[in-house]
Amino acid sequence: MPSVDTPLLAQQDSDQTDDAAEDLERGLHNGAGNDFRHLIDSYPETVIKILEKKGMEKLGSFNVPDTSVLPLIRGTGMLTLGSQKKDIDVEPEWRRRMQDCQTSGRQTQKPKGWTGVVEVEAHVVTIRNAAGTDDAGLLNPLLKRWQDQACSQMVFGLPAVQSVINFKWDRWARKLLLLEFAFYMVWLLSFQVFMLLFQDENDSLSLHELVATKRGIITVAVEVSALLGMSPFLYIEACTVIEYGPRRWLSIWNLMDLATYFLQVAISLVHLLRLNIRSEYVSILVASQCLLLWLKIQYFARVFQPTKNAFVDTLRSVVADVKWFLLFLVLTMWGFAGAFYILFREDQQQFQEFSTIWHAWLTMFNFMVSGFEFGIFYDCHNPQAAILLVVLYMFVVAVIFLNLLVGIMTDSWSKVKENEGLRFLCSKAEVIDEIESTVPQWVKDRNPGWYPAYVHVLKVNPESADEVEMDAMWSRLGGEPGESIMDDKTELNVKLSKMSRQLEALQAALDASQSKAGGGSGTASSANGQQHKAESDDEQTQAERKERFGEDS
Repeated sequence: MPSVDTPLLAQQDSDQTDDAAEDLERGLHNGAGNDFRHLIDSYPETVIKILEKKGMEKLGSFNVPDTSVLPLIRGTGMLTLGSQKKDIDVEPEWRRRMQDCQTSGRQTQKPKGWTGVVEVEAHVVTIRNAAGTDDAGLLNPLLKRWQDQACSQMVFGLPAVQSVINFKWDRWARKLLLLEFAFYMVWLLSFQVFMLLFQDENDSLSLHELVATKRGIITVAVEVSALLGMSPFLYIEACTVIEYGPRRWLSIWNLMDLATYFLQVAISLVHLLRLNIRSEYVSILVASQCLLLWLKIQYFARVFQPTKNAFVDTLRSVVADVKWFLLFLVLTMWGFAGAFYILFREDQQQFQEFSTIWHAWLTMFNFMVSGFEFGIFYDCHNPQAAILLVVLYMFVVAVIFLNLLVGIMTDSWSKVKENEGLRFLCSKAEVIDEIESTVPQWVKDRNPGWYPAYVHVLKVNPESADEVEMDAMWSRLGGEPGESIMDDKTELNVKLSKMSRQLEALQAALDASQSKAGGGSGTASSANGQQHKAESDDEQTQAERKERFGEDS
């Protein structure tokens, strides 16, 4: 998927933002699922600003034991609840929700230490039907706009969007993804068993003769099982193309999925119809399918918490950054391959490494990654020129180009690491929307709880959390507090959090002082105004007296 660094918010008219918020508060069109769509149609310039400024509203706060809420919000930092009402009885509803989570097994471990008290805040997503299905909700239009490179990936980190993602994920998307993963494992394992049995299969047997043996029955059975395991993914892919259109769907990863489906069907037809299965091309098809199936498992790995840095996202970012450098590297290797090919034209029978231009290029690649032997250069017809050329090649390619490539890839990985939270949320949103587009309408109708009118959120007040201050930590080597104890990223986050709290406290004190000064300055300005008016009256009286005195003279 595309990723751009466009600004999250543009400068908008605040009056229009307030009008849109008021429309949302009243309930647009009085129709379920039309609120966010109406917002897009009526206020397209302020959609993201509304999500940022007016997307969440605090309903209240209360205290709960920390051991009853912290395990429930681990990983996401929030607990979600769907309701048909925007204003709910906060404390009873959320206590009932936490109790349901505990009884359902979400909190699996009993507390082993003491229990404290934390303050939790109840919020609500103010946009009605933000968790609606398909384009009636919030995720689908935002994903399409992001895929059109019209907004930044930062939009998925907004509290309102993040709340909808976590609600849908916890309510139904995670379960359906695990079901999808179960079908995939059936497909993958069935094909692996087929590959092992196909390796030593008697190619001369017909299908009738093959199924007459126990081994043949198992081979055909696992082949049919692989086709059945693949069938849900064909349906999902077709629904995705219909939902997003060919232009948005077209990407290298979706093309690889399409190739996986084609190879599975082709291998099954060739094997069952016994169509020249001794051909080396059949072996190439089976080998390619084996690699593609193992690569597809990264689709599932990218949306689970322990694998934020999924291989697919990392590879996508690295390829985008190094593609032109790789092209220049390949062309440089091709130039050296041509030079060696010509230089060894008298020795091509003796040295197979340079017998063809393709062999010469593969030899250049082998030299780059694993080194070379000087013996073949000493024994050729032009040893001086060959040694000079190979030294130049190793300096240019192995020393300069490879180190530059490593540096570019390291920088690309660092960028992926910096935005891993946003990429994680975006991957979740993509998977949720893809699953949602494939769920039949009758399933959605039978599960109205999947699409409530409002999404409520419970989070812990950061100021009530039992955290250790940075200044309270002893250094390991007697240096600054916290030195050498935490990694750089954790230390930076702790310092930023502390600075943020200090700035908030200073801002509150400044507002209070300005408020007091404003009352005093109002009284002082009134007194100054009266004094100024009296002085003006005195000056006017003196001027009139002077004027009269002049006339009498």
